Amino acid sequence: MALLFTVLLAVSAAILGYFVIDFGRRDFLKETKAAINNEVSILTILKNGQETLIPYFKRRIKEDPDIRFRYEDKSGKFIGGTIDPKPKHVQKITEEVLGYELDTSNGKQVFAGKTHIFEDDSQIIVFRNVHNLIKSNERLKHLTWVIILLMFLVVLVSFGISHFVVSRINRIGAIAQNIVETGDLSQRLSIDSRWDDLSNLSEILNGFLGKIEDLMNGVREVSNNIAHDLRTPLSGLRSDIEALKGCIVNDYKIESLLSDVDRILSLFHALLRITNIEKGKYSQFMREVDLEKIVKDIADLYEPVAEEKDLSFEIQTSPGTKVKGDGDLLSQLFANIIDNAIKFCPKGSVIRVYAGTEKNQIVTFIEDQGPGIPDQEKENVFKHFYRGDASRSTPGNGLGLSLVRAVAERHQARVTLENASPGLRVKVSFQPYQ
Repeated sequence: MALLFTVLLAVSAAILGYFVIDFGRRDFLKETKAAINNEVSILTILKNGQETLIPYFKRRIKEDPDIRFRYEDKSGKFIGGTIDPKPKHVQKITEEVLGYELDTSNGKQVFAGKTHIFEDDSQIIVFRNVHNLIKSNERLKHLTWVIILLMFLVVLVSFGISHFVVSRINRIGAIAQNIVETGDLSQRLSIDSRWDDLSNLSEILNGFLGKIEDLMNGVREVSNNIAHDLRTPLSGLRSDIEALKGCIVNDYKIESLLSDVDRILSLFHALLRITNIEKGKYSQFMREVDLEKIVKDIADLYEPVAEEKDLSFEIQTSPGTKVKGDGDLLSQLFANIIDNAIKFCPKGSVIRVYAGTEKNQIVTFIEDQGPGIPDQEKENVFKHFYRGDASRSTPGNGLGLSLVRAVAERHQARVTLENASPGLRVKVSFQPYQ
């Protein structure tokens, strides 16, 4: 296809050049012949009217310096005009028009001449200066050749670009086909340069493939974690139900079975809630909310729980912390963070809660005095069902921080985990409400 395009463009350039040159030559000849024929027509009229042509020659030459005449009798003897002797250097322009080199005030220049024979066999040669027309025509030819050369350069460059683009597209298609056939999402498109759009596209597609690979790995990991987390309660539930065979069922047994079922349902409800948040199902509830009020309300809600563990809150807020968001989701975000802080804080410690503005952003953080999270685990804790070594002995399902990140991303906020020395600071940065 690229070769066909190149050939067509090259042929088009050649045809265009030919027509430009031919059109210039035809226009030059047409103008010259028309001017000479006009002079011949006037001379024929004057001759038939028995007027003397010599005065007309003198008058016409004064009017138009580009005109010359040579009037001869039937034997070729000079009668009148401005050209004598007859020029010897003659070149053919057309069948009727010849080219002569004549002396002028600007040196030798080319004149086009045409001979006309009258009824008395005398003849007149009308000369017209075409030197400037020939020069213009030559310049047109040179310009045309330059244009043709440039067009051929464009053809060669176009062929190179077409070959490059087609080969890159074929390579992208081959890798995509291989991924479809093998299901290996670890394959990436090779990037040879950084200057072309296809390289930028390849880089974007590599990021796209990386995101899909991460999502697929996440799906597999979630599936494995669900299977692992559900195996224990379902096994226990099956054992309890099997133990009820032939026994009298009391309320205690029923409550125990319902508790196991509720634990399983809460796991699925949490996953479904995170999925809906990531899909943007709650976007229609976005409106102006005040983070200062939300963090205070959540702290008040968890204060009785904190007091049971001999913990206290230190709350610091400032006005002007309004953002665009879903109040219920943001409340769940801060509730999950505070709940984690209460779980991991030792007795007698303080949980700091902050909401304010920093560098044109609204910043909130909850800081505890617990064991913290090692740097190598800080990114993993946002994955579904991930539980670090410090949290394996505490109740939970490993979905709390996953929900926090999902809510933050839905609000275009950024969640960062920082070391509080001791403890952990969970920082969430928002854009101000506009």
